[in-house]
Amino acid sequence: MSSKEKHSRPIIDRLTGLGYKVFKRKNSVYALLEGPLSWQDAQKKARRLGGDLVTINGHGENDFITRTFEPLVADDCGLWIGLHALRKAGRFEWSDHSDSRYRHWVKGGIPGYKTGMPSDDPKQRYVHIYFNPVARGFWKNSDNTYHDVMIGGGIAEFNL
Repeated sequence: MSSKEKHSRPIIDRLTGLGYKVFKRKNSVYALLEGPLSWQDAQKKARRLGGDLVTINGHGENDFITRTFEPLVADDCGLWIGLHALRKAGRFEWSDHSDSRYRHWVKGGIPGYKTGMPSDDPKQRYVHIYFNPVARGFWKNSDNTYHDVMIGGGIAEFNL
């Protein structure tokens, strides 16, 4: 067993022992935080477990998240991720203070979306990843209690 595997084993064992569905990729372990959860409750839960809501750093990670979590969600409207605009409406940043500039907003012209995201509605400060067929893997901002996403929950990330 490599030292990386030895380091990840306690995190994986602890989370699975608590009943979480976990997945490893590179230097991260991801866990499904089943809903119903608001964005803020999902973040609190992730932090209590020793992680944070997921920070998505690139297209490969976004694809992994989409393929891995899509079969597990209760609703195709998706799961909360760590992107938010809490300090200033319209200025999105990651909850773990990462400097990742990667974004994968829903594009305008997709059925059901005349305009692209993010929405300029100042109440829509929290971001989720979609799993519905027309916007699969894209992101949308919404308010903290967007009902369909609350049912799904969120994705926690634990760095190794």
